[in-house]
Amino acid sequence: MADLLGDGNVKVTFCLTLSSTSNPPADECNAGVDLQEVLTKDGLDISPEQASVDNTNLASRDETEDAGSVKYSLELTVKIQEEEADDVGTTTLVDRQKGFLVVRRNRPHEEDYEVGDPVEVYPVRCGRQRKQPPALNTPQTFKSKLFNYATADSDATVAA
Repeated sequence: MADLLGDGNVKVTFCLTLSSTSNPPADECNAGVDLQEVLTKDGLDISPEQASVDNTNLASRDETEDAGSVKYSLELTVKIQEEEADDVGTTTLVDRQKGFLVVRRNRPHEEDYEVGDPVEVYPVRCGRQRKQPPALNTPQTFKSKLFNYATADSDATVAA
């Protein structure tokens, strides 16, 4: 039995436009800005939070609940680049910018998006960049909270 490794096998792209969140076209995904090389190794934080629905009734002897709606909390930790031309995180994730965060797992990040790739698509608006305190022997970073303003599709498939 072998573990499925994430090393180098996660592609994170910010796209300004997508014609579909459930079947984003490959060319639109490939036209976005790749961010995986400026994110810290633990800098992709996508956490679904599911609400509970109380479905207990008057005749119930036990309290019960069911699965409710899902809200995604998204936050990126971005390394600030020395050269302005390389600083794609800072110039892409600007305050109030709307777009789509596309995440592909389990294939080398260097490979383009292809038809049939399973992806996650999050319609987002960027929050204000929060510069992190400087620390010895670490790059300067900022955190960017992304607000999921429309329904996400964490089980999307890239289309032609």
